[in-house]
Amino acid sequence: MKQIFFLFALIISIVHTGSATDIINVTSAEVVAQSGLTLRAEASKYSDIIEVIPFGESVSILEETRHNEERINWVDGGWVKVEFEGTVGYVFDGFLSPLPTPLKEFELVGDDLDFTYAFESWMDYRFVQIQMSDTTMREDDFAKITQYLENDQLMIQQDRPGYYMVEGVLSDVRIMDVYHLFLNMVPDKINRKYVADQTIFLEDENLEVDEIKIQMDKQVKIKRLDNGQIKVRLYSPHSGCSL
Repeated sequence: MKQIFFLFALIISIVHTGSATDIINVTSAEVVAQSGLTLRAEASKYSDIIEVIPFGESVSILEETRHNEERINWVDGGWVKVEFEGTVGYVFDGFLSPLPTPLKEFELVGDDLDFTYAFESWMDYRFVQIQMSDTTMREDDFAKITQYLENDQLMIQQDRPGYYMVEGVLSDVRIMDVYHLFLNMVPDKINRKYVADQTIFLEDENLEVDEIKIQMDKQVKIKRLDNGQIKVRLYSPHSGCSL
């Protein structure tokens, strides 16, 4: 059935909505912490708590300046001044993201924890296609689509006899923004913890996270490229190609 949807994409081009921008250049961002994000009186995790902003809610960023940068659970960030529903305070921006939160059922994974089709659906739904897709089909059951999306972003889909692969290139986001995107594609707490436990963080020579691997049967690789874009690669095994 999933290969039928891929064939449909070969035939028709669909235009979608959404955009992604750098957290330090936007005026609003979404909370990606499932337990919510603490709004504090000052730019410190020791400051008084004003309230907890729920997951998926949007805040207005009032200043670009980041204070007291630190790392919390592999997440690098700083404290930024924001407004939420009329209340002003500071939040740790490592748990804010410019990426649209996956909330639709087709953007979430099932019990098989196969992120390939959830990510594909999220890209299709959230970003605008700016030109016709490039399509390649061969007699050896190989098919490839390259979709050109807004903001120099790409999605590449490949169907081969042994597996289905999706690659995405995202602009103006941090690598942890993309990792949080995948965590939030898991609708239940138990499986979300399992995915987190299977995650490996790799650092560059500056001790910054530049690659993340979710080590499961259906592996997810997230890599920061030299130009700053974030590349995602996902595989979903299947037997034979139905195209």
